[in-house]
Amino acid sequence: MRAVHLYTGLLLVPWMAMYATSAFCLNHNRWFTPWLGKPQTWELVREVKGPFEAADYPDTAKQAKAILQAAHLDGPHRIQGQPTTNEVVIYRQHAGGDYLVTWRRNEARIVVQQQRPFSAYRYLHFLHFIRGNESPNWATMAWAVTVDFAALSTWFWVISGIYIWARRPKLRAWGWICLAGGGLLFVVLAILICR
Repeated sequence: MRAVHLYTGLLLVPWMAMYATSAFCLNHNRWFTPWLGKPQTWELVREVKGPFEAADYPDTAKQAKAILQAAHLDGPHRIQGQPTTNEVVIYRQHAGGDYLVTWRRNEARIVVQQQRPFSAYRYLHFLHFIRGNESPNWATMAWAVTVDFAALSTWFWVISGIYIWARRPKLRAWGWICLAGGGLLFVVLAILICR
């Protein structure tokens, strides 16, 4: 159990360090944005003109997928606002800067804008929040698998940590104090935060 506890921890060092850093930055956003979060604006990247398969889909989700494929930006996304007969706006997450992809049916064109300039601070946030299981991209799916592995490993670390502590009678008193104190603090804060 100790060996699995140790080696899964070593394997996941980059992910846990990234999540720890990004969570700290998110928690103290005002400290970091003045010198790391440079203002970004939407800049026109390109326009794709011509008839698209998107018009053939009555379902907006399938239209969005066809639009992104036509713009060569298939991947994690969400539809912005309420689509109309003549316009669908898609927010496409991207590590180098998110995209805003607008399909204007009556003009037969797709307008692609990207957030620029690139920001390492926002890239860190992107890695923190990326959802890979919804994407057909192999790298994004592989990232999702490692995140699932990190989540399962965290549960294993919790259980194995308690098990390893329980087998050491000399440390049992301090362990009970930490376990009870942490549990009580969690419950109190979870209740207070929802008021």
